Amino acid sequence: MAIQSRDLGDNRDSIIALTELGTRLADGIADTLTDVEHSLNGVLPAHDIVPHHISEFVSACHRELDATAHALEAELDRTALLDCLCVAVLLGQWNGPVNAFTSEMEMLASAQERISAPESFTRDSLQAALRALCLARRRDILRRYLAAFEQEPAKVAEDRTALHGAFITCYDWEYSLRLAEQMRRRGGVHPDLTVLITLYITVMRHRYDVLQRFRQDTGDAAFDTVLRDGTLLHLPRDLVLSERAAEVLTECALDLCVPWPLLVQALPEQLRAEAERWRELLVAPDRALTFAPLVQDGDFVLLALPHVISTNLSRLVERVFAGRPSLPYYRARGAAVEDEAMRHLSGVCPGARTMRGGTYPGPRPGELIEVDGVLVWRDVVLVLESKGGYLSERARTGDPASVTSELRRTVGDGFFQAARLVRALERDREVTLTGDRGQSLTLAANAIRRIYAVVPTADKFESLSTTLDLLWTRQILPDGAIPLIMAVQDLHLLTDLLRTPLELLGYLDYREEVLAEPGFRVGDELEVLGCYVGNTDVIGDLRKVRTEPGSALLSTNQQERFLDPWIHQVNHARVNHIPVPPPPRRHTEADRALIERFHADTGDTASATLLHQFDGAHLGVAIRLTDEATRPRRGAPIPYVIGDFGVVVVNPGEPVRAVRRLPRVREVRARTRMLVYLSPAHDGAVLRHAELGRAHVLAERTGGLVERSRLGKLDPWFDDHARRRHGAHRDITPADQENVSRLVEAGLPDTTARGVTRQGLTSQVLDLAGSDAGISLNQAADLYLTHVHQAADALGVDATDLAFSTGAARDVLRLLASGAIRPEDAVTLIRLSVGNPAVSVETLAGEGGLLTEHSTSLLDRVLAGSGHTVDELRRMNAKDRRKARNRLLGAIRRQHPTVNMNAAAAYVERLFPS
Repeated sequence: MAIQSRDLGDNRDSIIALTELGTRLADGIADTLTDVEHSLNGVLPAHDIVPHHISEFVSACHRELDATAHALEAELDRTALLDCLCVAVLLGQWNGPVNAFTSEMEMLASAQERISAPESFTRDSLQAALRALCLARRRDILRRYLAAFEQEPAKVAEDRTALHGAFITCYDWEYSLRLAEQMRRRGGVHPDLTVLITLYITVMRHRYDVLQRFRQDTGDAAFDTVLRDGTLLHLPRDLVLSERAAEVLTECALDLCVPWPLLVQALPEQLRAEAERWRELLVAPDRALTFAPLVQDGDFVLLALPHVISTNLSRLVERVFAGRPSLPYYRARGAAVEDEAMRHLSGVCPGARTMRGGTYPGPRPGELIEVDGVLVWRDVVLVLESKGGYLSERARTGDPASVTSELRRTVGDGFFQAARLVRALERDREVTLTGDRGQSLTLAANAIRRIYAVVPTADKFESLSTTLDLLWTRQILPDGAIPLIMAVQDLHLLTDLLRTPLELLGYLDYREEVLAEPGFRVGDELEVLGCYVGNTDVIGDLRKVRTEPGSALLSTNQQERFLDPWIHQVNHARVNHIPVPPPPRRHTEADRALIERFHADTGDTASATLLHQFDGAHLGVAIRLTDEATRPRRGAPIPYVIGDFGVVVVNPGEPVRAVRRLPRVREVRARTRMLVYLSPAHDGAVLRHAELGRAHVLAERTGGLVERSRLGKLDPWFDDHARRRHGAHRDITPADQENVSRLVEAGLPDTTARGVTRQGLTSQVLDLAGSDAGISLNQAADLYLTHVHQAADALGVDATDLAFSTGAARDVLRLLASGAIRPEDAVTLIRLSVGNPAVSVETLAGEGGLLTEHSTSLLDRVLAGSGHTVDELRRMNAKDRRKARNRLLGAIRRQHPTVNMNAAAAYVERLFPS
């Protein structure tokens, strides 16, 4: 089948729901879904859509949705939430922790306020619960296809997550544990994840026994179909449960609800308080079921969506802290994504030169730009710009404006930062990055063949990260840009599968060809990775199926076929502490050795990378043809065309450069996507060179560094994004609002928090406030929003890119607070510090004549002239103290009229300790 097995039930129910609509477009989609299920090929052609069929389809969807809503409301009056959830668990959780009816469960949880109690299960309530589940499935399918034609891609992506879970268990748990470490290191409090995981394992072991008993005892044929296929809509709308089916449902539903005291007995005594903390966090009636998966009634609890812990743990943790004043979490999240991304990629490329958090000067005076990470291997550079932000619930439920603005702030902003370094290299030809410990890394444009823009993320954007034409159309990315946008957990999987630099680069180029192919839809990055590891030539298959221009899609079973078997083995090995089995590889060991030998002999990274994109069959045929060919004469190579691949057998002593100019070879280059040059030898074929043919979708992109790096039409987009990026006029997105809420809860006024967020200064303000216990968040925000922002404007630089360190900001703030400089001179001092970063701020203030006359020695002289010693002042009674204080302040004002009187008053107050 051409879709994942867990999608089969949804696919078949979609066919039923669409066929019942009776419109031409609905019938066409149903036919496509039928083809999808029975196709053996990874590439599926899509039907052309006639515009006026869309309006007919949309109207029919709305009519059916209205009827479904009325019927659903009636059924919910006859049942309760716990009945609905238990029925869904028994019927839908058949293959691991992800429930086949997750979306329906979430919808029912939002619509039904009455929880009920375990002992209240009756035949009528369970029957109504099952009908409600079927209606929720119909509603979800219709809304999903309606969203697809009303341009709500985020809703479609979210539905995929509901069916599959967001992340792979072992990688998400490992990332979440490291994130917790980062948070505790910053002074934050993080509940113990090992306790949550222990509770999860205990619940799942108990649940497995209940599900096994339910499957054995139920004798209802309709239930058998649901359990086997994961379908619901084959059931009659006026379904009536038999007595036996109702009895089995009641018994097993009761057993699913576990008494909490019994559950926590699995934990040692000292960890039970931590379990109570998790119970409090995971039970929240006002939150979506995805973020509060524990439903309770008295002492009984039901873990409705266990996959929230097993595959969505990092998202769950995000929502736990999103509504709390948890600034350490906010800062730890960004650091964790950066650290993990660099760690995984560096592990694949031993010996590569790396730099994390390096800075380089921008084109304007005082501009210092930071890069999250840079990895240099041979003539290739990977630029990493990590993004820890999550899409808000509003964006994920299909609000087009929200999803666009939030993708700009995450994916778009990360790409902008990576592209900025590439533009600097093209402009200056050489860029030197400097680390926080003084280490440096120099990039020279003439030594770099290409750069890959990598945007590791904390959240998973599913199909949004591979639907590039959508990102191009909405100007989230420039037209033609093909960065790698990948959750850091999936990046971990990627680097576990691709063990060598050439395999990694081969995949990055392979995916670029797949995503650049016009009209080709790809559901998820892991589907492309599955094709690569599974030794599949996706574009070759596409061009065989698509005989004329039109849309097509990649089937969704590539991950299940080629990745999931090994992933299950990895999960099993890590849980049981046994060795992890070797991963599947695109090429055999012999072919990989042949490519490695070619690379070692020639140093031709471009050709070696391209050879890893050949599937094993075509590379094997090329080697066999070379071995069987008679030795060609010089000037008479033997060309072959196999599909859209080319093979050229050349004389061992003839330069490939000369061969490429021959007419017969030029003809092969014009007809093929990729071609390889080989020469016969006594011990087997020898690889000589590989290159793109003109039939390759990216063949013409061989210009400057920006074009070679697949960054698209960068210049106009870059200027527009730069204007939008830090503009105070821009709207606050729902994701921004979460940051504002955190800052407000930490003590900032709402207007100040909004200003900090609008200007993109959140990290700088948090770093300054965290650098010294004596600096409040308000002081840090005020410094950046006033003085630093004015200095940046004067220099024509974004405040976020100003070459102004946290240490320098701390020193300026100290001088301001002590009255050593006037507030109106702070901007001048900041500009001096930007231009002279090696000189201390206090020295610059002195040399620039910015220090006020207020200093300890001057005020001490005023005190001495008053005729009193410090001890005498401190022995005075309250009345005499007030007189002495006023006389001192008057003397200071007369003798030093330019002194900062607030600072002078603070000095005098210190003479009279309470």
